[in-house]
Amino acid sequence: MFEAFRSQTCLTSKLIDALYCEALVLADEARSAFGDADHDLPARQTLALSCESLRVTTRLMQIIAWLLNHKAYRAGELTLDQLYGEGRALGHAVASDETQATLLPPDAAELARSSEELYYRVQRIAARLAGRYQAEEPVHGMMDRIERAF
Repeated sequence: MFEAFRSQTCLTSKLIDALYCEALVLADEARSAFGDADHDLPARQTLALSCESLRVTTRLMQIIAWLLNHKAYRAGELTLDQLYGEGRALGHAVASDETQATLLPPDAAELARSSEELYYRVQRIAARLAGRYQAEEPVHGMMDRIERAF
């Protein structure tokens, strides 16, 4: 673990846990909102609800996976190079369709907005951390080797 990098990051264990809890709560709310959807809706609303359900779920799973990688790094299960290696970046998530959002029940529309807001917050953090990592990249391999040697 590259302590100098870790101490300079804006992603503390407390922030990771708070974001993780928020994502899990939203995922549970999504299960309730979209899983128990009223099937007596008109076809257009049902389609909008189904599409938005996929978008919300994708956003939340991308966030949760990214946060779990950072938890693993903090626990010493990943090196910095593994953490910022291919396949561990915050995945792309499609924004909600504003036209379809107007067809959603109010609770589902609010859930979609909340999941987007959380995704964009995590996306800003991820971009900031990735920029710091890339700026200091030449020393990471050396630091990992030194830490493993002692």
